[in-house]
Amino acid sequence: MANKIIKTDAHRGLTFVAPGLFVTILLILYPVLSVLYLSVTKSEAGRSKFVGLNNFIDIFQTNHFGQIISNTLVWILGTVLFAFILGLILALVLNQDFIKFRGFWTTILLLSWITPGVVKAMVWKWLYSYDFGMLNHILQTMHIIKEPISWLADTKIALFSVMLVQVWETFPFAMIMLLAGLTAIPKDLYEVAELEGASLFQRLAYVIIPSLKDVMFIALLILIIWSLNGFVLIWLLTQGGPAGSTQILALSIYDHFRSFNLTAAAATSVLQLGVSLIFATWYIRKISE
Repeated sequence: MANKIIKTDAHRGLTFVAPGLFVTILLILYPVLSVLYLSVTKSEAGRSKFVGLNNFIDIFQTNHFGQIISNTLVWILGTVLFAFILGLILALVLNQDFIKFRGFWTTILLLSWITPGVVKAMVWKWLYSYDFGMLNHILQTMHIIKEPISWLADTKIALFSVMLVQVWETFPFAMIMLLAGLTAIPKDLYEVAELEGASLFQRLAYVIIPSLKDVMFIALLILIIWSLNGFVLIWLLTQGGPAGSTQILALSIYDHFRSFNLTAAAATSVLQLGVSLIFATWYIRKISE
């Protein structure tokens, strides 16, 4: 009798779960399998032919692939590091007792994160404008620069200009995560550190950072995944230019699609998926501990 009830409950549970499983298979599993299939095949005379790793080899042998990987690494390291550091500094400031209207300042700082991406990109594109940009105007008024700077058209600084926008966009996430972690630290630890005569850096090294270790790890992983899959911001600001100086893996996938090279797009997507899965698995294991 008990076994029959268990089986009935299992069938009922499967009935409730089935729609979700179907949607998951339809929207996630099927596209992933399709991309994997395209990455190891090539269409010839209307037929798909298995080519193994040839599509990946073709990508590796392109002249600009090294630059794309280099840009991607600089993009991830730069945006994640500076967004995290800025978020940590602001979280430490907002956590101080002398800060008044903490909710107001937190809301103001969150605006750069919650504003739609297209709006942010268009505003920064105007700020960076060579002829009418507010940034050049301010710097010239302060006599910091003599002539306007082509922030998005100069191959030497275009990537760093876009990285600045990404940092401005993502630091509030790190700030709010770390601020939540700071508020959870027992006040007793601060009081003991103060009685022991610990300096600010000692409190940071021996009290704050050890207490925030798990929160920091998760925040960094999420920032890395976001940065790796960044597309909208770079595309709207530079479209990967000038001369590929802001091209990263995510944009490379789209460029292959635009040139109707679906196998190359699929192979590049698999590469990015593999890297993303490494960090995603790391993240899931960490929050499951």
